Formats: sequence, structure tokens, C-alpha cells
Amino acid sequence: MTIAESQLDTWSHQGSVAQSAATYQTVRGVLKRADAPYSSRNYAIFLQGSYANDSNIYADSDVDIVMRLDSVYYSDTSELSEAEQAAYKRDFAPAQYSWMQFRQEVIEHLSATYGSAVQPGKKAIFVAGAGIRVRTR
Repeated sequence: MTIAESQLDTWSHQGSVAQSAATYQTVRGVLKRADAPYSSRNYAIFLQGSYANDSNIYADSDVDIVMRLDSVYYSDTSELSEAEQAAYKRDFAPAQYSWMQFRQEVIEHLSATYGSAVQPGKKAIFVAGAGIRVRTR
């Protein structure tokens, strides 16, 4: 099967970089609002995926935004000796705020802005765009 030169040319060009940048800034602005329930937490927002590494293509230019919670940790003490496990339990307090709480607060905050366009999945939260760009209501 031969692929037309015009099709290869289309595929070789990035998607709408300006539109992707505007979408990122819009969603990032919503996520960073002072009224967000997690606003006092230690978190980072950054790009990931094709848009972040300039490899997004025409007609497939979703914007992958990561929200990383930096104030929660998980530990695996299974390979520590009993004495080391006891010391660990004595010296480290369990987190009072969980990743699941953070995720739920992000979903609720996005839903307050984007309504039914917010679709939580197992690994990601999808926000459907209205047309090309995600719009706030």
C-alpha cells in the first residue's frame, strides 16, 4: 500500500502548537487557582507526552498535563529486619493526606469548572474539549 506524499507531509507537521499551548495555560490556570481544595499542598504541574517533547502530530494533539503530589510518600519496609522496621515505625509518621484524596479533590475542582467534560479514568483524568480548546464555564 502506497501512502500519498501529501499525506506524509500532513503527518510530518506538528498539530496546533499555539492551540495546545493555550489549552495547557487554561487548564493549568484552573488547577492553580487559590480556591482549589489542594492549593495548600506541595504539588507540581508540568507537561508530559507528545506536546511536551514537540512530537505531537496533526489531528492528534492532545495535551498531557501531570499534577504530581510531592508531600505524600509510600514506603516498602518488607526487606528491613524486625529492628529496622520497629525503628521505621517509631521515626516516621504516616501521611495524613493520601494520593487518593488529592486525586478526588482534583477531579472535583476540574468538575466544578468543566462539568461533565471531566471523565476520570484509572490512570488519568480526561477533560473533553469543546471544539478544539477546553473551555471554562
